[in-house]
Amino acid sequence: MRMVSKLASITGAMVVLALANAGAQGQYIGDEKGVTLADKPKLAVAFPDFGNTPDGMTLDDKTGDIFLASPNFNDPSYPGMILKIDKKNNYSIYYVPPVHPETKRGCPMGMDIGPDDNLYVADNQYFADKNHKSRLMRIIRKNGKPIDCDVAVDGFNLANAVLWMDDAVYVSDTFFDKSCESGVFRITMEEMKKGTVHLKPTDDPHLIAKFTTVPNHRKDTAGSDGLTRDSKKNIYTGNFGDGVISKITVDANGKATSKILINDPKLSCADGMFCDLKTDIIYVTDSEKNAIHAFTPEGKWWTFWKNGDTDGSDGLLDQPCEVVIRGKEMYCACFDMSFPGLTNQKYDKWHTVSVFKIKR
Repeated sequence: MRMVSKLASITGAMVVLALANAGAQGQYIGDEKGVTLADKPKLAVAFPDFGNTPDGMTLDDKTGDIFLASPNFNDPSYPGMILKIDKKNNYSIYYVPPVHPETKRGCPMGMDIGPDDNLYVADNQYFADKNHKSRLMRIIRKNGKPIDCDVAVDGFNLANAVLWMDDAVYVSDTFFDKSCESGVFRITMEEMKKGTVHLKPTDDPHLIAKFTTVPNHRKDTAGSDGLTRDSKKNIYTGNFGDGVISKITVDANGKATSKILINDPKLSCADGMFCDLKTDIIYVTDSEKNAIHAFTPEGKWWTFWKNGDTDGSDGLLDQPCEVVIRGKEMYCACFDMSFPGLTNQKYDKWHTVSVFKIKR
């Protein structure tokens, strides 16, 4: 691969490193806040077939372990499971959640560790049953090890991302009954302590924000997908179908207001999100373009990395779906389950997590 030399800094702002080969080779654009990339992404982990659909991730701040969900939609002969990646990038099976009693499938996706140290996981049953069978599972842990699992919330249609903030959990639902509508739910810890919270299919009081995916070139109606928060406790989500990113503020009484932060045709797909709380830069994966974009709480955005179609064996992005930052490394899970209009053309037998060396 022929590499172009680093260009000079552009008046205190952008630094561009272009990788010359077209197609899968990639391009990087940095930013003025000091987050820079040492080189192209490398392969961090390649899972066997039991981890064939890498998806949501969360970082255990106590141990440095990354938990990664693999719903295994690409090869459902394997059960959906939670994998663990330690600080040396060794992987292991952490937990296999119980299956849904009706669909007989477990489909873990987004997840976050709650203030009770339990792991809360979105169980996305949408691809098995589109009649509000998705759930929020609570993996009960003792000393960091899973010992049991129960249903914290049920009644979602396509439960996707999970975010804890203070005493409440936020869950995105990517499809409502009307396919172009989606939203974010907020459920408090106190409610869940009383037993499973049952959501209503429509007009549920836990729904704090509702979104409509506008017509787009992929004709993709998928809505609210990733979730993250910044240091000032603003929440962000984006529509998978049209890439519109919204900012949600929640007051002390749990009342929320949302506004569109970014609506740019060049940012046409928003999947998983992660905020680097040291800089308040938010990273969003773009499954359509095999890209990672970055944006500020004020709505300025740029492309952090993108590459063409690849099987991921070389560490390049193969339909990226979510990132987390651990130390000076950014990890990106590659979903590799192609939909119409995406750069990724087909599912392959490389099931990967990429890693970038970054400077913060």
